[in-house]
Order: sequence, then structure tokens, then C-alpha cells
Amino acid sequence: MLRVLLMGLTLLHLGPGLAFAVLAAGCGPSPWLRAAVCAADPVGGFMRLTVGAWAVLTLAWLAWAAVRRARTTRGLRTRLQALLAVLAAGAAAGAAGAWLTGAALSWLAVPAALAAAWLAVADPRACEAPPRSRGG
Repeated sequence: MLRVLLMGLTLLHLGPGLAFAVLAAGCGPSPWLRAAVCAADPVGGFMRLTVGAWAVLTLAWLAWAAVRRARTTRGLRTRLQALLAVLAAGAAAGAAGAWLTGAALSWLAVPAALAAAWLAVADPRACEAPPRSRGG
């Protein structure tokens, strides 16, 4: 219960923090955000970015929970749930980056999320052939 409370408070505070950082850094002297994001109403833009950050962070948190569950529980269903959660989180991060910057490179968040999840779930020892016993 305490872990869920701390995670909720973390997400609650990270959303506005990320929104402020994106607006402060992205709309500065050399803006890297799309002009529509910087030219929007400051309070409305901040609120949209905060809600978007909450959505992406929540999907990432749910994906990480699914990956943690897939590490301890064997089964195809658990692994597929983790895969779909990671794909959703990567797609949300890619869509947010593409919407903010207009850069197609933002979609690299999808394979990056898959690679991170694979490193967490994969067991390289499962690919090794069992040792052969020598007949003798």
C-alpha cells in the first residue's frame, strides 16, 4: 500500500515537472518544440502537457509492472500482456515526442522500450543447450 501511495505521489509531481521543463527548455531562444506548442495559451499548454505527461508516465509504470510480473511468472499470457503494455508505453512516448517536436525520430521510443523490456525479462541461459553427458 505504501509503495502504491509513493508511486502515485511521484507520478503526480513528475507530470507538472516534466511539463514545465519541456516548456522552459523547448520554447527558449533556440526552440525545438513545434511552434503550435509554444504559441499556445501558456496555462492551457501547461495543462495539456501535464495531462499528457501523466498519461505517458502511467503507461510506462503499468508496463514496468507487467514486465516485473513477467519476470517472476512464467506463461505465454503474462509475457504477451507485458509485450502489449511495453508497446503501448513506447507508442505513447513516441507519439508524444512526435507531437511535441514533429520529428519522426521520436518513434524510436517503441524499439527502445522493447529493448529495455527484453533486457529485463529475457533469460540468456534459456537459449543454451543442455549439457550432454559423456557416455563412458
